[in-house]
Amino acid sequence: MQTRLNSVIFLVLGLIAGIGGTMFFNGSNSPKKPVYAATLQSPADIKNTSVAVEAHFQNKVDSLVQTNIVLEHKVGNTKSELQKAKQDNKVLLELVDTLIAHAGQTTDTAAKLVQCDSIDVAVQYLITSSNEKDSLYDNLAATLQAQVSNKDSTIGLQQEQYNCLKLSFDKSLLQQDVLSGQNLLYEKQLKKFRVKNKLLSAGLFILTGITTYSLLHH
Repeated sequence: MQTRLNSVIFLVLGLIAGIGGTMFFNGSNSPKKPVYAATLQSPADIKNTSVAVEAHFQNKVDSLVQTNIVLEHKVGNTKSELQKAKQDNKVLLELVDTLIAHAGQTTDTAAKLVQCDSIDVAVQYLITSSNEKDSLYDNLAATLQAQVSNKDSTIGLQQEQYNCLKLSFDKSLLQQDVLSGQNLLYEKQLKKFRVKNKLLSAGLFILTGITTYSLLHH
């Protein structure tokens, strides 16, 4: 009877030692923290990065908007000047036509010479007015092209801003997936630990009962 009892005690001790040894070696060999966890950013860092990126692009967008306001003002002024130049050009053209008509009706040579001089002066004014009108048209076309380029830059910048913020958002989702994987791993490790702990507690309970029984019967 005593021999059988001793065998049971040694068996229980062996089980406890085995479980304890397994827990010790598993605990010493398993990493406490995955290597990739060191590369993860905190939510606060991700938020700060997103805020900085948004502020950076917003400043550029504001600058482009301000440039567009200046260009619109320039377009308005150029159109006003162009309208005035067109009116002046029309008046000078009518004046030249009138002077030419009067010169054709005059038979006096001296009068013709005077009218020719007047026509020449009017034509010079007309040429200057036409050149000014053409220059205003060129300026208007250049300003309108600058407006188109500015709006294209604004659209491109907003697209770049969207891509950067989307990248930050995708990175945040990826980190959430990594953290979910970590939590799942820790839950599995915790379940294994609880099972081993229960087995160890059961072994100690059995050993205590056997030891108590043995002491009471001696």
